[in-house]
Amino acid sequence: MTGWKPIPRVGKQDAYPTFYPQPSPRMPIPVRETFPTDREDLIVQVTDDGSLTLVRAGSDDAFHSGCGAASETWHVYLRNCGVSERLGLRKPTRVLEIGLGTSMAMLMTLDAAVAQDTVLDYVAVETDWISAATLQYLKPRDWTSRPGPVDTYLHFRRSLPEKVPPGTYRWRFDARRNVTIEVADVRQWSHEAERPFDAIYYDPFCCESAPELWTSDCFRSMRRAIRDTGKLTTYSCSRPVRDALEQAGWQVQRVPGPVGGKREVIIASPV
Repeated sequence: MTGWKPIPRVGKQDAYPTFYPQPSPRMPIPVRETFPTDREDLIVQVTDDGSLTLVRAGSDDAFHSGCGAASETWHVYLRNCGVSERLGLRKPTRVLEIGLGTSMAMLMTLDAAVAQDTVLDYVAVETDWISAATLQYLKPRDWTSRPGPVDTYLHFRRSLPEKVPPGTYRWRFDARRNVTIEVADVRQWSHEAERPFDAIYYDPFCCESAPELWTSDCFRSMRRAIRDTGKLTTYSCSRPVRDALEQAGWQVQRVPGPVGGKREVIIASPV
């Protein structure tokens, strides 16, 4: 199988980058190939753009859209949050991700920051930090334009227990780019002493699987964490999610989703 490959190009333009292969326009849901991992509760799924994601065994809880994991990540988070544009303009950028998952969004963002030689401070909150052994089933080198971010991240992850206890874990990729992983329930995690974020990638499991993470209280906490000029983006566009965001002080905009994926996704701005 040919893996997904981004063109190492991030700039001022808001155009969709060139992917290889491109996801197909929206079509009937195909039967997608799956195979096991070293964990009984997780299986690998081949998505429509060739990139790989994880699915919880015996459920529909996927870590990314089956229509294209890498395409969705770039479109919904790096593009819609304005992160790719900020990095292209060489603006120091702070990103908060709720739901680290496979680490795809973090590694793609780090790769873009390295390509543009831009300062990046990335914080992710996660309860189940996937091990390096499991991540390797996903061929994460295919997500980036250079191997360095993936290789050094996997080395860092291997230095920690497979099941990481709650706490704060800091990874200094280089002098200009830092990643902090908070192994915590986001509802108990405090960011009050932190500088505000330029972007929030809101990416927990869906409302049906994790309703406690899609409440107005959670989005109110996110509102306190963001700059007045920042953006929160998420793949969910359901009415309850839109209502919870608006109740928490966000202006909600529905925008087209990635090629072949969800019809609409959300960009939210502080009111």
